[in-house]
Amino acid sequence: MKPTYRRVVSPPFARCAFLLLVTAPAFMARPVAAQQMEESTEPRQPSIWMEPRISLQHTVTSNARLEATPVSDQVTEVIPGLRLVSNTARIKGFFDYSLRGIHYARGTGSDHVLHNLNANAVIEAIEQRAFVDVEGVVASQPISAFGAPVSGSPANPNATQSSSFRVSPYLRGRFGSLADYEARYSAQDTHTNTAIRSNILTQDWLLRLGNRSSGQVLGWSVDASQQTVDYSLGRNIDTATLRAHLVYAISPQIAVSGVVGAESNNQLSPIRESNSIVGLGAVWQPSEHTRLSFDHERRYFGNAHNVVLEHRTGRTVWRYTDSKGVSSGQNAQSASLGSLFDLLNGVYARQELDPIRRTQFVLAEIERLGLPANLQVFPDFLRSSSSLQRAQQLSLALLGQRSMLTLAATRTDNRRLDTIARSLGDDFDTNTRIRQRGWSLWLAHRLTPNSSLNASWIEQQSMGTVSGLETRVRSLSFGLNTLLAPRTNGGVQMRRVVSGGPAIPYRESAVIGTITHRF
Repeated sequence: MKPTYRRVVSPPFARCAFLLLVTAPAFMARPVAAQQMEESTEPRQPSIWMEPRISLQHTVTSNARLEATPVSDQVTEVIPGLRLVSNTARIKGFFDYSLRGIHYARGTGSDHVLHNLNANAVIEAIEQRAFVDVEGVVASQPISAFGAPVSGSPANPNATQSSSFRVSPYLRGRFGSLADYEARYSAQDTHTNTAIRSNILTQDWLLRLGNRSSGQVLGWSVDASQQTVDYSLGRNIDTATLRAHLVYAISPQIAVSGVVGAESNNQLSPIRESNSIVGLGAVWQPSEHTRLSFDHERRYFGNAHNVVLEHRTGRTVWRYTDSKGVSSGQNAQSASLGSLFDLLNGVYARQELDPIRRTQFVLAEIERLGLPANLQVFPDFLRSSSSLQRAQQLSLALLGQRSMLTLAATRTDNRRLDTIARSLGDDFDTNTRIRQRGWSLWLAHRLTPNSSLNASWIEQQSMGTVSGLETRVRSLSFGLNTLLAPRTNGGVQMRRVVSGGPAIPYRESAVIGTITHRF
């Protein structure tokens, strides 16, 4: 019998290590900051910001389980949380955690507790030499691409809690004037609360040498990596890669690159196969507000690419990404304070240089307008093996004096790469290809300094290769958000959801009331 990955690395140990690495250095930095304030009378920006909060949310829904036969219910949630942002010399990052206690008045679901975590930090263990990257995400994810979206009722049977923790220690430095070096190890443990999808453990080793200083016309790098991906319901995938890069700066704004290499893995066959890698890339940055990068490689599965275009003005931000490559299933979630936060954080970067004060301002603006911090159209569905994925995303934010318009559009195309394991219990058992597309449009308008209106229109579509396996979900919502007291916000939202297609036809109407107090 194939041993499970739980014997390789203990998830409780990895999660405890993650929490210690994130929180301990931040709290240890408090006495240092206090000592600096005592030694100098000059005003200093805070290096650590911590804000506890608690929310009470009540939902009246006509279809708590989002099924064809509706059953109404009232759902009450108590949600305490804590947000921590650090910008000390030794640790830079954030920690955002909330606990959701859920009660169903009519028993459409069992009372339970859910966790939500977004944390990401870079810890400088030894000055300019040894570092540790830590990342943690705990959130609800859709089990199937053809079930109801997770953004609705918590009683949704297609939603499950997924947790992903990553720890990556590494050394970085320079051999005189010859080359830079980086030696890194990374372990990422992803666990789901459903038995019909794989838990995944990934371990990576990386060694990189290179030389390209600022202003240098010609640069080079060589990196060697080893990766092992262990699926609890599938098999182990081992990959070894060697790449050599050459970069040439045509001008200060334009640089081109080439890459050659080789890789060996057992992805497409039970034994390891070797293949060559050939690629090219380019970066164009005409100003600090605009950047376009492009990379293309020919690999064992075909062509891979990565395109990123970003443009900012004083009141707008545009971002487009297009990538194609191998997805292990662990990239479904990324630690972030939200995609809307990321967009606005870039807009206000020139107006507020201090990262903590800018974070406070952006989060307060999002909450004041009653907008969601995350504009993700649909979270990636769970799978039990690696897939070939192409993902295209467009994000746009337009900022007025009293209004904000945001648009997010996503299109993905997934195909299973592992043709050896035929039955793993996920959507690819019956579909060779799964396509998803959707968009969301949010509009917020500030009525007064303390009150705002918001509205949204969201569409999502999933299509498989099985005849008739298609879902289409449309959601419309209107909301009012207001400041009830200093540091206390209240809001009411009305939601209407219509799901068509033969897979999961259902309708839902809901009214949601929320009160949040920040301490």
